Amino acid sequence: MRTTWSAAALALCGLLAAGCKPPAYSGYASPNGDFQCSVPWAWSVIYDAEGTYFTNLTFIGPFEPEFYLGAPSFSVRWYTRYTSHRLRDGQTEMYADADDFINQILDSVYGKDRRMEVPLHEVDIDGRRFKHFVVVSAGPAAPGARWGTAADQAGNTINPRQHAYAVLPMSRGFYVLTYPATRQAYKKYYEQFNALVKSFVPLKDGPGGPPLPPPSRSKAAK
Repeated sequence: MRTTWSAAALALCGLLAAGCKPPAYSGYASPNGDFQCSVPWAWSVIYDAEGTYFTNLTFIGPFEPEFYLGAPSFSVRWYTRYTSHRLRDGQTEMYADADDFINQILDSVYGKDRRMEVPLHEVDIDGRRFKHFVVVSAGPAAPGARWGTAADQAGNTINPRQHAYAVLPMSRGFYVLTYPATRQAYKKYYEQFNALVKSFVPLKDGPGGPPLPPPSRSKAAK
């Protein structure tokens, strides 16, 4: 299932018509009621799901030529432990827990030539312990890709990836918050990604899970 919408488009039009400056962030509540967070104002949202055992929300910003395919984005994914998820290329993925996810993607997605810009470490945010890291790696570029690409030493067109992760383990599975930038564009929206992570509040133990105790904080990032 896929749904696309712009959460703040109408409100933005009203603000501009009134000559008001829009806020930097808007509060967002997931369709399944399992988390809330703050995201950049007026970014579009795409929602994909396989039941409630895998969900993916992608927040997409305005065109930026330094980002791969010209699209800055953040994503929030949920994975249920030991449950397979089918990828778009027909392959499947399954993870035992957050650590298994991190180990698998570092090896299979970023490969042995990756460089850890920020080594894996834990960050405590209001009692939630995120596993955070930033990885740099040359990735394949789609045929004809123009925006956000670079050339390697052999002259091949690549996607110069610099991706930030914040992985939050839960009882039934784990959330993965991602900022898939390029090396040249990484600094443009890292502060906004940091605001997303700091404002992220799980309300359930995953989309199909039981409610959690009321959060100690629920305010949007400023």
